[in-house]
Amino acid sequence: MSTSAFAPGKIILMGEHAVVYGHTALAMAVDRGMTVRLDERPGPTRLENSPIDDPRMGEALHRVLPQNGVGVHIDSTLPIGRGMGSSAALAVALARASLQREGRAETEDAVNERAFAVERVFHGSPSGIDHTVSMHGGAMLYRRTEAGPVFEPIQLPQLPIVVVDSGGAGNTATMVETVAGNLTRNAEYLACMGNLVATTLPALQRADLPAIGAAWSENHRLLQAIGVSTPLLDAIVDTAIAAGATGAKLAGAGGGGVVIALARDPQAVCAAAAAQGWAAFSVSPAPRTA
Repeated sequence: MSTSAFAPGKIILMGEHAVVYGHTALAMAVDRGMTVRLDERPGPTRLENSPIDDPRMGEALHRVLPQNGVGVHIDSTLPIGRGMGSSAALAVALARASLQREGRAETEDAVNERAFAVERVFHGSPSGIDHTVSMHGGAMLYRRTEAGPVFEPIQLPQLPIVVVDSGGAGNTATMVETVAGNLTRNAEYLACMGNLVATTLPALQRADLPAIGAAWSENHRLLQAIGVSTPLLDAIVDTAIAAGATGAKLAGAGGGGVVIALARDPQAVCAAAAAQGWAAFSVSPAPRTA
């Protein structure tokens, strides 16, 4: 018997880092992700193939699978470790496939419980936004409160978004510490990022590309100001805008990872990125599942 499941990755459209301090962030599931296939096999449960080279994989698998009898195959259309929710997509796909294997219903509570258990292996105390967006698809506003995280699904139109991979991974914990280490100075920038999410939402919902692009570029300048961008990420932003993007920004914790650009002609941005040796691809929202 074989079971398989897919779960999408995500991008942070706006509000990264500010969300740590109670402001709202906006995330969107994308049409790239992880597929997990589980096969019956004799002997210990083991990973047969995986794009993720991480010593914690064995522990992650055993959070939801038995010690024996399962062969695990993982395929990805996401760049790994670039802030696009690859571990969360793995967690959700693994949760769904394991429930199928047991003949259990893939209810929201069951998938969430298993996916969160896997995510904790990789991130200790994750915020929950990555696997929540992966579970539900579509776009979602997210805010931390004293009572716990608040998620609000929202409808967004199709937007011409290009993702450019810098080729290097940033360290989220290090970037968060960088911001916290100079919080007195950074608080104003973080508040501006939070306000920018709210003021840009109407433009996002009506697909006003110039207004969204201007907001993304301003968001990137604020991320530069708090010290989480890099010369390479800045160069990618400049290249995308020179190629016709209405705006661009790093997406995620920074220090590496990806840039997202809004472009009427996505192919022009992809070609400009390729000319510099950077992988680039268009993304669409993953369908909402619940």
